Order: sequence, then C-alpha cells, then structure tokens
Amino acid sequence: MRCMLIDDDIPTVEALRRIVNWEEFGITEVQAAHNIQDAKQLFGQAEPDLIICDIEMPRGSGIDMIQWARDRQYEGGFIFLTCHESFSFASKAISYDADSYLVKPLDKQELEAALRKSMDTLKNKIMMGEYSKMGQAWLKNQDLLERSFWSEVLTATISPRIQLIQSEVQKRELPVSVQADYRLLLISVPRSQIEREWDESIFHYALSNLVSEILSSQVSGGRIIAYQVDKVFYNAVLVESQVDRNWLEASAGEIIRLSRHYLKCTATCYFSEGAAISGLSQLKAELEQADESNLIFRGRVHLPNEPFHVDLTERYTLDTELFTLLFVQKEKAQIVNRLKKELELLTSRNKLDSATLHAIREDLLQVVYSLLSRHHIQAHRLFADEPSQQLAQDAESSVFDFMKWAQALTEKTVDSIREVLQSEGVVERAKRFIQDHYTQDLSREDVAASVYLTADYLAKVFKNGTGQTVKEYLNDCRIRAAKQMLLESTASIGEIAMDTGFDTISYFSTVFKKWTGETPAAYRAKHKAAL
Repeated sequence: MRCMLIDDDIPTVEALRRIVNWEEFGITEVQAAHNIQDAKQLFGQAEPDLIICDIEMPRGSGIDMIQWARDRQYEGGFIFLTCHESFSFASKAISYDADSYLVKPLDKQELEAALRKSMDTLKNKIMMGEYSKMGQAWLKNQDLLERSFWSEVLTATISPRIQLIQSEVQKRELPVSVQADYRLLLISVPRSQIEREWDESIFHYALSNLVSEILSSQVSGGRIIAYQVDKVFYNAVLVESQVDRNWLEASAGEIIRLSRHYLKCTATCYFSEGAAISGLSQLKAELEQADESNLIFRGRVHLPNEPFHVDLTERYTLDTELFTLLFVQKEKAQIVNRLKKELELLTSRNKLDSATLHAIREDLLQVVYSLLSRHHIQAHRLFADEPSQQLAQDAESSVFDFMKWAQALTEKTVDSIREVLQSEGVVERAKRFIQDHYTQDLSREDVAASVYLTADYLAKVFKNGTGQTVKEYLNDCRIRAAKQMLLESTASIGEIAMDTGFDTISYFSTVFKKWTGETPAAYRAKHKAAL
C-alpha cells in the first residue's frame, strides 16, 4: 500500500518517515508533499491508499485537500494533523469521513493506533469488495433499504402485525428474521448538551458515524437509525437478543466515553429487554419517555428494569420568601447561585425529578410576577422576545437549561425593576421611543409597552419627570419636526401633516396653531421670508 504525507513543515515530514515502521502496517511506499498543489500532482500520478495531512498550511488547508479528493470519489483513508484542537476543523473533517484527528506534538502510540485503525478499515473494505465504487454503492443501498424498514417498524408506519412485517421483509429482500427477539439500544444527546460550534446536521452525522464505528463488528449500518425529536438527537440501534449482552453494554459505555472525548457532548444510553419485532415501536416510545424524565442521571448506561432511583419521600418546596427578599435587594448573583446550590443538593440526594423541577419553576415565576405587578411592569411584554420565549420553552428539559432560563429571568426582572425605581431612566427610554416613532400612529399604550409598564403608571412617572403628558410630548416632537420641514422643504401642508404622524390636515393645523400661535401656512410665509 501507498501513503502520502502532506505538511509544510519539512522536519515533521522527516520525523514521520523515521518514527513509524511503515512495513508493519503494510505500507511499502511513502510519498511526501509540502503543499496542496504538489500533493494533488502526486495524487494524479499514483493515487495513495492513505493520506496523512496537516490541516493548517499557508497555500491551502487539509480540509481543501480532503474535499478535493472526496469530490473525485477517493475512498482511501485520511488522518489529519493540527497544532491545536478546533471544532470547525474537526466537524468538517468528520463530515468528509476522515479516520482520525491528531493534535501536535504527535504521540507515537496515538499515531500508530490511528494508522492501525485506518489500515484495518482499508483491509476490511478490500476483503468485502467495498473498495470499488460499485461494491460500496451496493452496500450503501442495502443499508438504506434496511434502515428505512427499521425506521418504519419503530414508528409503527408498518403495522405491528407479524404477517405484515414478514410481507415487507420479503418484498424488500432483507436479511431480517421476524421470529427473532430484538433488544433496542437508544442513544440520546440533547441539543443543550453539545457545544454551540457544532452545526446540527454535521453533529447528527458525526454521532451516527461514531455509533456505527463502535458497533460495526456486530451491528450492520442498516440497523442504526438516526433521528431527532424536538431538540434531542437520537440513535436507535436494533440488536438481536443473542448478541453478547456484556459486549453490548461495554460498547454503550464506549459510545458515552468517545462522545465526550471527540464530540464534546454528553450521551446517555438506554437498553430495553428483548422483545418481538412487533413490540419495538412500543419499546422505543418507553425509552424516549425515560429519557424525557431523566434530569440527573445523564452520561450513563441505563439497563432495563433499573428505574431512576429518585427519593420523593419528602417533596421540596422553594423558599419563596427568601427569593422575594433577594429580588427586592436586587441580588442577581445570589439568586442564581442559591438556585444552583439548591438544584445541586437535590441532585446529589437523588431528589430531583421533572415534577419537582416544574414546581420550582412555577414558584420562581410566582415570585417574579408578583414583584413585576407591584412595580406596574407587564411580564408578558417583558418576556415576549424570542430568546426569552425559547429559554422558557426549554427550561424543564434539563438542569442546565433550567439554570440558563433562571439566569436570564433574573437579569431581566432585576434590571427592569431597577429602571422603574430610577424613573428618570424609564422616562428617558420612553422619550427616545417617541422620538424614534413619532411619525407612526402612537398611543399611550404603545409607549408604555416599549418600557414594559402599564399605561397609567407610565403616565404618572412621565408627567413627574417631564412636566408633560405622553400625548403632549408626542405632539411637541411632531410640531418641532413640522416646523423644520415647513422652512426647509417645498412639501405641501398635507404632506408634512402625514409625514409627521398627524391623521388629518385640520388636526395638524389645530395642534400647530396651539403650539406656535400661527397656522402652518402663516408660519411658513413669515419665517421662510425672513431667511
């Protein structure tokens, strides 16, 4: 076999040549290139079986190289080298089916393990005929057919009756026994448990690829079904009951470990008991329900008939008096830290379930809504923005999501109350809103909503702060703009009335005369002549 080394650092290339016993891995020829252009030329002369490539190079990256090679149907192995870990590089490398991603300085054992993995994969492809495009396409098609079948079984798209399932198996010519018992392995990763750098589609592919690689010795790719429910990524794996249970549980543990190491996420694995093929859709629903109720036992392997041991002998109640006091004192950090400590204590004592988390959320909202009402702040407007809505929607998915929501809730609540108490800040914001929107059809309620207050309360603080009513200040803004337009433009009186937010010319003229003592036409004639 032939290997190509690509790195702009010549000493690195020479070190790779020297430290690896290439013949031990079945590699008889090692080529070297120091930039992507030279590598492409060598590739065209003799296609290598394996490429070891630096990612970050001045004249084209390793990502460019793998993309170029894969676009030409290159099926060989790819090992990436880099000076530092990068999620954007790692996710792209995975999406182009790279075998390994190694960080410099290279560890000889890690490098040899990566080489062994790549060469074993290549040898298996050759033995199974997958290294040809035709053979690989056939296998992929078979996997797709079987995956489609199992997906329809799990969702009960195929009726859970043995006769109908048998008919589908025969029609699709699948190597599936309808008489066998199957165990279901469900792998779950909530969206909140993965790093933000991941693109969702790439992460979904990466997770499925990792699961397939770990289980490939016993489970075909067609029996691994990737899907998503709301904000949770799932992989459902169908395994005949005769497969060694110890191996399967160890593999599940390896999936959790490698997901944390390579994908930087927390995966959780759930096993079902063995069941007939007709009962698999029900098992899937039960495992999904178990995952939904799992708040504190994530990152583990959960076996059948081993329920989550949550101690509910004494229900937890949030100390609403304490939290009310902390909100009144505007102690944002103390509020969040106290909540965090309470949840950590409940978790450590196995006392936190979905019902308890829901109760804590409702009690906290009761404290917040009561305080907002006392200060005439409209909660439904304060939390109407999309980020707040999304955080509220996800709040009970996990402790992590709950704390994100609680922190945002606390920040908005305390900051809004502080602004109300410092009425000058509220008045200034209301004035700025009027100045920015005076050309529109504004009501007192619109202005109040912009600062999250009731209209009556805003009217009171606005009058105290400016000596004017909201309506008077609005008309003042409009008249000042109209005076400028009358002097500086040739627009008609009617056009100016409309452009400054007045409904009719007559009302504009009435207000204008009240403010200036002159009609708009008289004001223009008198003052424009004086310019």
